[in-house]
Amino acid sequence: MANVAVVGLGIMGRGMAENLLKHGHTVTVWNRTPARAAELADAGATVAATPAEAAARADVVFEVTADDASSRAVWQGPDGILAGARSTTVLIASATLSVDRIEDLAARCMQQGLPFYDMPLTGGAVAARTGTLVLLAGGDADGLPALQPVFDAIARDVRHFGPAGAGTRFKLVLNALQAVHLAGFGEALRLAEAAGLDPHQVGEALLDRPGGVVTRLAWDSYLTPPEPLNFSAAWAHKDLSYAARMADGAGQDRHPLLDGVLSLFTTALAEGRAHEDWSTVNPTAAR
Repeated sequence: MANVAVVGLGIMGRGMAENLLKHGHTVTVWNRTPARAAELADAGATVAATPAEAAARADVVFEVTADDASSRAVWQGPDGILAGARSTTVLIASATLSVDRIEDLAARCMQQGLPFYDMPLTGGAVAARTGTLVLLAGGDADGLPALQPVFDAIARDVRHFGPAGAGTRFKLVLNALQAVHLAGFGEALRLAEAAGLDPHQVGEALLDRPGGVVTRLAWDSYLTPPEPLNFSAAWAHKDLSYAARMADGAGQDRHPLLDGVLSLFTTALAEGRAHEDWSTVNPTAAR
């Protein structure tokens, strides 16, 4: 069993910590809001006073915060993960960050001689609760087998995409495509209703063709607004913004699809829907 720290106890981090405890690992947690960490203490976790203290106790550290700003806050400075990590501590960034941020973080870890992976998560809240996440890894492939007992507690698969930063690049590609698909489903329902079709009949047919995970998610969200959220509009907007920056940094002309869907989420945030499910950009049966 390993000593594992989880820094950041939102939906994903909390699920990971709970499953690590269930599998017998020693778990240390830290969260900006102490009450969330205290709840896990009742399940057997040790609550650290700072991210540095959490890292100092651990063989493996997962950082699962929200964005670039929260990442900087927990990694850097005298109370940050980098200040507490030992030379053998494996550091894993599981937040979805910008390419610029992940490259800066990887460079900082390299300068200190610390093993580092970027390993964003996919599967959503249900996968976090059930320990069936998919980990999207960038970093040294040779080091992954030794971490498998830890991964087994939280994930059904680990997919390696290349050197540090590759996992983040794939996650931004993935979330951009999922957001386009989700918004496309909503547009299809609007078109169907305008054409005089029964949206319930159309939705059921779309589950068959084109089908797929995101079609199912969009249709379920149409029928019943999800509670708890699958993914917030604010997080979708953040990831699409990072994807757009990645495209700009790669010298790629951004396709109107990406800008159009980003605009939908920008409008949702401006209208005060940041903390609604990302399906808020689509019609629902309740509206």
